[in-house]
Amino acid sequence: MNAGLKTTWFWVFSLLFIVTGCVAPSNPFVGNTVSSAPVVALQSGGPHADSWQTFDIAIDYEYKQDGDVFEIQGAAVLSQRYEIMYSQLRDLRVYLFFLDDNSRVLEASMIARSLTMQIDQKLQFNHLFKAPPGTTRISFGYDGRVSENEDYHSFYLLPLNR
Repeated sequence: MNAGLKTTWFWVFSLLFIVTGCVAPSNPFVGNTVSSAPVVALQSGGPHADSWQTFDIAIDYEYKQDGDVFEIQGAAVLSQRYEIMYSQLRDLRVYLFFLDDNSRVLEASMIARSLTMQIDQKLQFNHLFKAPPGTTRISFGYDGRVSENEDYHSFYLLPLNR
């Protein structure tokens, strides 16, 4: 094989390797059922204000829905138990799940992520979505990590099982 052909094959395989590495993986939540988190039945029009709360986090939000156009804004904050027990927020991601009548995830999107290490940080969000067909409910989920010196604590509430 001559040097020009070897170089061409090298670049073809390199390009294929790069392209396949850039393909986004499928959403790990789609198809799973939200069973242990509060689920909110959607109403058309709006704005509709509500709050969503678990042991770990509280989310105050407001949404509007017009057909498949869904707009949501609000803020998420850790529960006070974390402020008492830990001094740093290492990471926190908040997700919005579009659900069908059976609370099955049709689409998921990260709507907020902590960018500081402040334990009492409010994570503001404001998003506009095209709701997937069949959406009748929403829910939220999260995963995060807090610490006090070398003591780390991870927590999450996500629809991970099919």
